[in-house]
Amino acid sequence: MIDLAETKRALDGKSPEAVLEWAFGAFPRIGISTAFGPEGCALVAMAARIKPDIKIFTVDTDFLFKESIELREKFAAKYGVHIEVVRGEVSIEEQNKKHGLNLWQRDTDLCCALRKVEPTERVLKGLDAWVAGLRRDQSKTRADIDVVEYYERPEGPLYKVNPLLHWTRKDTWDYLLKNDIPYNPLLDQGYKSIGCWPCTKPVDADADERAGRWGGQKAECGIHTFMARKG
Repeated sequence: MIDLAETKRALDGKSPEAVLEWAFGAFPRIGISTAFGPEGCALVAMAARIKPDIKIFTVDTDFLFKESIELREKFAAKYGVHIEVVRGEVSIEEQNKKHGLNLWQRDTDLCCALRKVEPTERVLKGLDAWVAGLRRDQSKTRADIDVVEYYERPEGPLYKVNPLLHWTRKDTWDYLLKNDIPYNPLLDQGYKSIGCWPCTKPVDADADERAGRWGGQKAECGIHTFMARKG
């Protein structure tokens, strides 16, 4: 356990690198989750310099764009990091048999729960803290995130660390381009946020960052909302 209020005060205004260094020192069992969006790319590049053996995990929903898979492989090669790829316990075949074809068209929440949330929750059971690449200005659902958050679980407390909470989209891109960090080429083709190919579309330049996901039905897949935040 940490003194959450004091930790938040101590980290207020610190750089993402400083927050990462604190987190890596505070929690022996810590990992970074990423879908290799721009923020995740920035975080992995930072973390690889600070702690090359940091646990990095990503969810393969079996519906990823080929560009997303290629980017994941490029990161592993460029930064020399091991990226754990996790998948849902329910295969696509089993999902289709039980729920029918194209579940995402009828129940996006259930599809995301099977393909994204379940494997993430499984990995988190082995961790005391996880690092995510969320920004406050990405959407209304993320406007109140904090640098360190506390969640209760049957297996013990879980802390979530958001080093990029104060960054803007411009900050993210400035960092990527300045440091020659790879990113998904679909982001140069009108996509602002990239998930599974059936539920991700390009959007207008002035559209909300999450507008191209799930046909506008929702802004979150559930990975960042399936647990109740306690602090």
